[in-house]
Amino acid sequence: MDSWKGAWVIFRRDLQSDRMYLIWNVIFMLYIALMLGIFIGTQEHVQYVMNPMSDFLMLIMVPFTGFFFTRRSFNYIRENSYTQMLRYYRVLPISVKTVLRSRLIQLGAAMLLNGILFYGGLYLVTYLMDSMVWDFGAFLVFCFTWTGYSLLINGLFIYCELLMSGKVYLGLTFLLMLLLAGAAFVMNWLDVNLLAIILENSRRYTILSPMMWCSIAVGGLGFTYLLSLTRRRLMKRDLT
Repeated sequence: MDSWKGAWVIFRRDLQSDRMYLIWNVIFMLYIALMLGIFIGTQEHVQYVMNPMSDFLMLIMVPFTGFFFTRRSFNYIRENSYTQMLRYYRVLPISVKTVLRSRLIQLGAAMLLNGILFYGGLYLVTYLMDSMVWDFGAFLVFCFTWTGYSLLINGLFIYCELLMSGKVYLGLTFLLMLLLAGAAFVMNWLDVNLLAIILENSRRYTILSPMMWCSIAVGGLGFTYLLSLTRRRLMKRDLT
């Protein structure tokens, strides 16, 4: 079977078996958009309190736009479900290339759907609050700037999903959250607000925003490297 055709089959089967989880996915994305939209819309009034929190939430939540909540992801810690999946596919046999391409399809579909929910909700909330944070062009630049970052972190997620046990993945996820929290508070201590900087950069330069192009370039190159590294190591991984 052609690897792309097989990848689509795997993606559709996973999606059909996890339809109920998609409802929670939609609710979660809209809730986060509402919360962050309030932070952005009121940033001038709560600057000293919300600066580290808004940065931390964006750094943590934006990568979640790269995947769907599924039965497999919820059971990963208890059942090591991704390793079981890889064992099953290897027996069939389904190639590593097909497995990775199915994950790429999932990533693209998730970033499209979740991006519409998350960023669309963010825009709607700030609009309803009569906030003059951005026009639509600046908003799109803002979205693409964060998308580059999301690609890079999702490259790390895919690497951990397919190459590590559930407990190790959980530990690394908590470590990443601690590092991002630390980064947010250090930036606040240095009187730097990442969210405000990206907003201002998006408004000032729009499509010529250097932050957007750097983010897309670094995120795309980093994601490509991590995917290539994942493929090479996955081919040698012992699944017994």
